[in-house]
Amino acid sequence: MDFLYVLRVVYRSTFIIDKTAPKVDEVTAVTTPTNDSTPDYTFSSDEAGTITYGGSCSSSTTSATTGNNTITLVSLSDGTYSNCTIIVTDSAGNASSALSVSTFVVDTTAPSVSSFTLSDTALITGDNATVTLVFSEAVASFSSSADITADNGTLAAMSSADNVTWTGTFTPTTNTEDASNTLSLATSYTDTAGNAGPAETTVNYAVETL
Repeated sequence: MDFLYVLRVVYRSTFIIDKTAPKVDEVTAVTTPTNDSTPDYTFSSDEAGTITYGGSCSSSTTSATTGNNTITLVSLSDGTYSNCTIIVTDSAGNASSALSVSTFVVDTTAPSVSSFTLSDTALITGDNATVTLVFSEAVASFSSSADITADNGTLAAMSSADNVTWTGTFTPTTNTEDASNTLSLATSYTDTAGNAGPAETTVNYAVETL
């Protein structure tokens, strides 16, 4: 009698059930204001996955790794960005909560000079003139002693309550007679985003203190 032995091998496959969504957090926000229209942003994720962008921001980087991820945002126009979000979806399809990118401002527009005037343009012995300099926006690195050159006189340190309108007192040099003089603003100042402003001069003023 022949016996047929049948060997049945049962294979058991191993699989993992993953219902845990990635956790994402902000690491380094965009500097604000910034004059960089393609700023960097860094966030962390505890899982690798695919990045989805929401709001007004996006990036060519679409994959996240475990740990810190630095992305470069696509070119942004000037304005305030307050609705940008990032979501990371892992390989199991679990999506993180939307990470809200901290609000930031992009400003690539250079400041301009609205007015640069003296209260008196015919200065004689004993006279002083109030100098008023008005910018189109707040400036962050302006110093009258470093940024303004005064012909035949001294300009006291200018001050401002809002960094837009600046005032100071100009005192003419004694024993001087010169009909052609100006105050000159250099280009060594910037706005709060780092954009350099233009040079400017006042109208002519005469000094007669001889």
